[in-house]
Amino acid sequence: ESFPGQFRNWFYSMLAMSTVLRREPPFKTIFGYALVLAEDGRQMHKSWGNAIEFDEAADRMGVDVMRWMFAKARPEENIAFGWHAADEARRELLILWNVHAFFITYARLAGWSPTEVAPPPASRPILDRWILSRAAGTAITVEARLHDVDALGAARALSSYLDGLSTWYLRLSRRRFSRSDDPTDRSAAFATLHEALVAAARMLAPILPFLADSLYGDLVTSVTPDVPDSVHLTRWPSAELAAHRDTGLEASMATAQDAVELARTLRSTAHLKTRQPLATAWLALPDRGLAVDDATLRLIAGEINVKEVLIIEDDSALVERRVKPLLPRIGKRLGAAIPAIMAAARAGEVHFEDDGSVSLAGVILAPDEVEIQATPRPGTAVAHHDGLVVVLDTALTPELVAEGDARELARAIQDLRREAGLALDDRIDLWVGRMPEAVAAHLPAVAADTLAELARGDAPPDVSTATVELDGGPVEVALRRRTARGAAPR
Repeated sequence: ESFPGQFRNWFYSMLAMSTVLRREPPFKTIFGYALVLAEDGRQMHKSWGNAIEFDEAADRMGVDVMRWMFAKARPEENIAFGWHAADEARRELLILWNVHAFFITYARLAGWSPTEVAPPPASRPILDRWILSRAAGTAITVEARLHDVDALGAARALSSYLDGLSTWYLRLSRRRFSRSDDPTDRSAAFATLHEALVAAARMLAPILPFLADSLYGDLVTSVTPDVPDSVHLTRWPSAELAAHRDTGLEASMATAQDAVELARTLRSTAHLKTRQPLATAWLALPDRGLAVDDATLRLIAGEINVKEVLIIEDDSALVERRVKPLLPRIGKRLGAAIPAIMAAARAGEVHFEDDGSVSLAGVILAPDEVEIQATPRPGTAVAHHDGLVVVLDTALTPELVAEGDARELARAIQDLRREAGLALDDRIDLWVGRMPEAVAAHLPAVAADTLAELARGDAPPDVSTATVELDGGPVEVALRRRTARGAAPR
């Protein structure tokens, strides 16, 4: 209920009645919102056509979607209630539901069960340990926010966790669920995603009771004996998850995420496709005081598609820095020394001091008296943000271009599989037209990645086909579901 509308009608009436009848306050804390308005910013009136009855809203948008709208709203501000706001809230919850659907689908395909013995969390890969640490930290934060009657703070923490679960953990781990040749690693991936989703259901339960119970039913009660029948009969997960907390790992992973974001910006600026491999990236962390281990560097390398990531102390060796003295600021102070200072700046005869000042022709100029212009060396691109420096080697060799073409080919084959309506685990016969030898050398890897058996000769007329535009020229591909020997294709 909104505070202005209920202060006299409800809150005061309860207080008065409880004082008269029981000589005690009826409540300790009231959490209320400001006014609930229509999406057009006006009060709701049937005569204006902008009123929404509760039953209609519950049926059309769903009560948990409605709850999430309110939980994500600032209580001191008026709430614009309507169908568009509900769509936005629903999209956020669909992130969680899609992760849940992914897990259920692949767990069934793999025959995985929560009763299966998995490697202990401490021995699992870095991504597994990170998302479990995030679950532990989120449980602590959400518990504290809810105790403080801060629904917005709790919802924001949950949103951040769900976003990391989907766009970072699952996106970087997808191959482990469907392509991993290591049973131990695959088991660790399933166990981790299961634990992360169950933790999400338990943390969401006070805010989204129906969605949380549905998730818990799919993930726990339907497959595990002797457990509580409902998520609302379980304890808050902070204590159980506490052993997973690793704040150092979370800080290191946050740096990795920042580095990936900077690298993507550099790729976009340099017009380099995401699937085009690069040789090297350099990473400098002069102001962060963090140690990034080899596992994190490999993760960054895979995510930004480079062969190697190297740590450097700063970008001085990879960036040409030129100094431009600011004449309006130094003219009056230095007078006759100006010509010598400008000549030294043009010649690059400059010494950079640790405090940000520079020395030109024996004269010290303060940081606000110069403009430092950093130019990447030829064949590189540089980005800076909050003490983090990322440098990409943008030079492309023929071998790198061929590998990029192979990845584009694999992407096109996967798209064609979906267009043909094939199941995730369907194997295919694949026909590939003429292409440069350098790209053809990658075909066995492409076939393995797309569950394909390379076929010889011309493709039959009744198969799915597509033309793929590669740097080396267009390539024709065709595929169909692979059948047992002697069986008719479907």
